[in-house]
Amino acid sequence: MFMLAMWIMLRDRRRRHINHWMVAAGCGLIALATAEMAVNIARVYQGFVSKGPFTDGGPEAYFANVSELTFVVKSCLYNAQTLILDAVVIYRTYVVWQNILVCVVPMIGWCGLFAGSIGLNVALATAPQKGDVFAVQTGEWITSVYALTLATNLSSTTLLAFKIWTVTRRSAQYRSSSFLTPVLWVIIESGAIYSMTITAALISFVVKSNGVYVLLDMISPIISIVFNMLIIRVGLAHDSSFGTSGTNGWGTAMMSDRGSHLRRRLEGTFEMKDLRVEITQVVEEDFQYEREQELDADALGPGTPMDSLPPTDLKGEPLEPKRAESLREPGYSGLCSEKAENEAIV
Repeated sequence: MFMLAMWIMLRDRRRRHINHWMVAAGCGLIALATAEMAVNIARVYQGFVSKGPFTDGGPEAYFANVSELTFVVKSCLYNAQTLILDAVVIYRTYVVWQNILVCVVPMIGWCGLFAGSIGLNVALATAPQKGDVFAVQTGEWITSVYALTLATNLSSTTLLAFKIWTVTRRSAQYRSSSFLTPVLWVIIESGAIYSMTITAALISFVVKSNGVYVLLDMISPIISIVFNMLIIRVGLAHDSSFGTSGTNGWGTAMMSDRGSHLRRRLEGTFEMKDLRVEITQVVEEDFQYEREQELDADALGPGTPMDSLPPTDLKGEPLEPKRAESLREPGYSGLCSEKAENEAIV
């Protein structure tokens, strides 16, 4: 996922601007996650091979010691990943809203999380030799860190999803479908995955369950998955809707074939809804004119010459003087002939 996300962010460097902050965040997360995995391996080796068996209480006492260097380093790496992910979510919220005031609450939560992370690691480093993670000195800091990261991520994700949902709803009347809809679902799903994991870790810590150690090791890869998943989904959705040049690489491999790719483009952003066109047509028949002439003759009485009637057009409106004089030239009969009607119409 990291390689695909980097390919999506770094492609077409000559045609579009590259967000170096997002690239740095992705590289930082993968580096921190790899370092944390290395620390976990070293911690397992020390706990079961080099140090744990020679410690009072055995490996169990070694892993319970929160002041151990590997545990403090592991905590620092985890807190750094949490800060980076929450900062990225806040940044995405700001980019979508384009209003710094909307991001005030998440930013306050992030600042509190930063301070809580520093306090937590200081408390771990200065904890008693045989102190465990559930002790009062460290327990309050851990609870505050979990609560702050949960609140920050939930508020940012909610604001981001609400804005995209609003834009999608307003544009629904102009488009048959939008590539933002799958992006919205990815945001909701990724936020739900991360939030549920943090909630489970917080509950496990509050009830003093050792399952918090398992959840703590799960959070680190979940952070990288949440970060990369949204980038990949947005990039593929953008390709399927607009057909960018980068689709010839990994993007095409992710699609089924060229036919399905073209069908997605046609069914995507530029497809217009059906329009109904109503055309009104007015048809005038010659018998209407003859009927009007007969009614005028009946109104004037018998014996009235037709020449005395003012010339009219098909609608019964009087003709212009010049047009009327042209119709009274020699050869014009009282009964209006078809030729005279055509001239009057023209």
